[in-house]
Amino acid sequence: MDAEEASGVEFRPWEIMRILNEEDVRYVVIGGIAAVLHGSSLPTQDVDILPLRDAGNLDRLGRALTRMGAQIRTTQDPVATPIDGPFLNAMPLMLNLVTQFGDLDLAFDPAGPRTGFNDWNANATALDIGDNLIVRVAALADVIDSKAAANRLKDQRALPYLESLQEQLRDEATRAADKT
Repeated sequence: MDAEEASGVEFRPWEIMRILNEEDVRYVVIGGIAAVLHGSSLPTQDVDILPLRDAGNLDRLGRALTRMGAQIRTTQDPVATPIDGPFLNAMPLMLNLVTQFGDLDLAFDPAGPRTGFNDWNANATALDIGDNLIVRVAALADVIDSKAAANRLKDQRALPYLESLQEQLRDEATRAADKT
């Protein structure tokens, strides 16, 4: 049984990002979904984002989460609670949520050498992921560095594949540059 079957929620990551964009939330897509957007075929069961941590952005994020029906994800049943800017500002590192579109993790301080939104955003690229949905996606190198620093078993297993993908993308970029 996969996570979608267990939760009864169809994983629709583009809807999560669409609502974030509609509420004008500033964020960078990180983690497994960022790797997928760079071409990884490794499965992912959630959307990981790093939001800009200022009061106005956290208020907009709270509105987006309310629209998604976000609840705090626990090992038992999700916990409903009002999620607004002040609540989000009080979160130290991470907040794991369940939404009507699937799981969403807010990482306020992801593992790795990058610190905070501005560092991650500096290397991120804007990608059109379809239907005029443009999102800021962390650089694959930053995703790799973060997974290496987190050192979880699932990340250790993914790293060789992601490093190979990064090399393949570099080779393709070099060949494309040589043709011009």
